[in-house]
Amino acid sequence: MSWSIGIDLGGTNIAIGLVDGSCKIVDREIAKTRAPRSAESLVETMALSVRELLERNLLDLSDLDAMGIGLPGLVDQKTGLMIEAPNLHLDHIDFISLMGRHFPQTRIRVGNDGDCAVWGEYLAGEASSFESALLLTLGTGLGGGFVCEGRIFRGATGLGIEPGHIAIEAEGGPLCTCGRRGCLEMYVSIRGLNRLIQEGLQGDLPSSLRYSIKKDNPSGNIKAFFDSVRSHDLPALQILDRYTGFMAAGIRTLTLLYRPHIILFGGGISQAGSILLESLRKALDSSKSGDYILSLPPVAISRLGNDAGIIGAAMLHREGTSVR
Repeated sequence: MSWSIGIDLGGTNIAIGLVDGSCKIVDREIAKTRAPRSAESLVETMALSVRELLERNLLDLSDLDAMGIGLPGLVDQKTGLMIEAPNLHLDHIDFISLMGRHFPQTRIRVGNDGDCAVWGEYLAGEASSFESALLLTLGTGLGGGFVCEGRIFRGATGLGIEPGHIAIEAEGGPLCTCGRRGCLEMYVSIRGLNRLIQEGLQGDLPSSLRYSIKKDNPSGNIKAFFDSVRSHDLPALQILDRYTGFMAAGIRTLTLLYRPHIILFGGGISQAGSILLESLRKALDSSKSGDYILSLPPVAISRLGNDAGIIGAAMLHREGTSVR
């Protein structure tokens, strides 16, 4: 049996999984990220969790094929450096070298967390029967990755794609964390949907949503919003149509750029499931049929959820090989 370790370093939690050769997580550890803190401290926490996993499963380091870390920021694949991770308040960190101090004989890989998630779905999830897949993670921000024919697409520079920062408005729009305006992330992320909710409730139409929205609970507001949609609250339905309209605009651009065989959605907003997909498909269906320039792929919810990033990180060493 072959074994690998996958680590998903998030802004809130560090998820560590022991993954077998069939891309299944057989055991896991969860630790708090507790950012901001030093990269060295983060790696100490990761290393401790890895050793606990191995000890619990009666494994030695020599039993590991590899270890992979999914990082929430810009990763230079040529150097292995995490260039920046704003949510962790870290930049230019060599996690491979830091982790190598604890596991000097282990093959270690790093990648952007969006790349790891789409790689996991490609190997063992919703995209496992497709030759290419684009994943969009609808969380606090908008991340994602693209896989084509057994390789993660990272562009000529090796820095990967940033779907959240394609422009869907040429002028104006809310200010994005990247310092620019008009970015897709500011319309379809949790932050973006909260803003659309606030704007949609400024009218005179009665809505139960007004009494359940809290400014200090953006993630909790998403559940309340979709509960209102399910109860056919008119302002909520109008907000959803506007939200998926922005999402459809982004998908049309991304489809023309990457021509994926399938588009998947992960992250907190994707937990709305079919109610989100139905509205999105309606917005996408506005494209004329038989359009050879814009032939839209199917859209679906990620099957693996948060496990995709762990599996993808653990299997980074398999990229470019005959993995399926």
